Amino acid sequence: MKELQTFGVYKGEGKYHEEALYSLALLYNIISTDISHYLKKYNLTIGKFNVLIAIKHHGGDKGISQVEVSKHLIVTPSNMTIMIDKLEKDGLVKRCPLSGDRRVNIAKITRKGSGLLDRLWPGYNETLKKQMKDISKDKQKAIAVLLVEWFEKRV
Repeated sequence: MKELQTFGVYKGEGKYHEEALYSLALLYNIISTDISHYLKKYNLTIGKFNVLIAIKHHGGDKGISQVEVSKHLIVTPSNMTIMIDKLEKDGLVKRCPLSGDRRVNIAKITRKGSGLLDRLWPGYNETLKKQMKDISKDKQKAIAVLLVEWFEKRV
């Protein structure tokens, strides 16, 4: 793992926490770059894509407050407002005030936004699969079990 040595991490020294965490961080960068290239064809960033997914799947037909979207994505409410402004300008989401409390904006995905997600999803999923192509299905499953277990203990 010559690449890890660049970061002062040497494989086999028993510092598995460093090997694992640096490997995860570096893999995230590689995967993120690949996904960004794919989404660029649809005029989306990873951030916009994640907001659309959150609004569609957490909001459903009723929609979801901007504050709730920001909590799901760990984004500040002010940054969320900027992202939703851009998505609204593109016609992918719409906002409306919450009945009874005009201070709260509810975001809903538009038909155009939902259609965009439906069109790009197969290629997005293929992009993810390509990232794992060198790992056997059994090892993919083992990695998934370990990472999900780790994640669920952290949240």
